[in-house]
Amino acid sequence: MEQQGNTLAESIKKAKTKWIIVGVVIWAIGSFIGRVFVGIPVVGTVISAVFSIGSIYLGYRVGSTRYKKEQESVNSEIAKLQAQIEKEKGYAQQIFDDHVEELAFLPVDYWYPMATEYLMKVIQAKRANTLGEAIDKFEEQLHRWKIEEANAQMIAQQQQQTAHLASIKTSSKISAAANVTNTIFNIASRI
Repeated sequence: MEQQGNTLAESIKKAKTKWIIVGVVIWAIGSFIGRVFVGIPVVGTVISAVFSIGSIYLGYRVGSTRYKKEQESVNSEIAKLQAQIEKEKGYAQQIFDDHVEELAFLPVDYWYPMATEYLMKVIQAKRANTLGEAIDKFEEQLHRWKIEEANAQMIAQQQQQTAHLASIKTSSKISAAANVTNTIFNIASRI
């Protein structure tokens, strides 16, 4: 679940970048359209300025509005995940509280909800004949969980690196588009 939270936080960053790009594109298009009218004496300059300022405002409004909507959506998902985590913690704590008298035989090191829940399930399912066997099974499972968590972290890190490379690729494309746009503006201003 923590990984889902990280993924959602990463999507907020992507949304921000995406909508900033959309805003800049709208501004560039509006400015280009405005430059077409520059050749007309006096009125052309006013029209160009109106298009330029209007496109800046429109780009800002579209970009910020869409970003805020995506951010609200992601924040809602994060809140749902946090509620689910709290619910699961409450469930584990309830199991511990309900069976605390029965668990008095456990070593103190295993008096926490996750351990007691696992040990109770192993004993109730008769997967262990003694407390020692149940504790050994728990230690093995705990080791597996740690390895799985480490693997999940490595995968998340690889996904972040892949996303970073994708953003570099996108930035390169945007830079190329900006260069083309500047070239077009320069050519249009010479005409």
